[in-house]
Amino acid sequence: MITRTFNQVQFNELKLSEQVEKILFDFGYSHIFNLADFKQFKKVCKDEFNQAYAIARLFIQENDDQVSDYSEYIY
Repeated sequence: MITRTFNQVQFNELKLSEQVEKILFDFGYSHIFNLADFKQFKKVCKDEFNQAYAIARLFIQENDDQVSDYSEYIY
């Protein structure tokens, strides 16, 4: 009897919206996430290689007047 092993493709278990929220949180912009803009940006970035980062970048560009949560910290 021959036993076969399948290589499982690694993938991110988070949904795309959760990935974008996490990226925005890491950059200190978690407060600018909303679902309406997410759906619009998702359509715009459908052909991007890393769709989550492209959408997060659009959120930050769209809300460039917003201040990061980390702006008051001294490093």
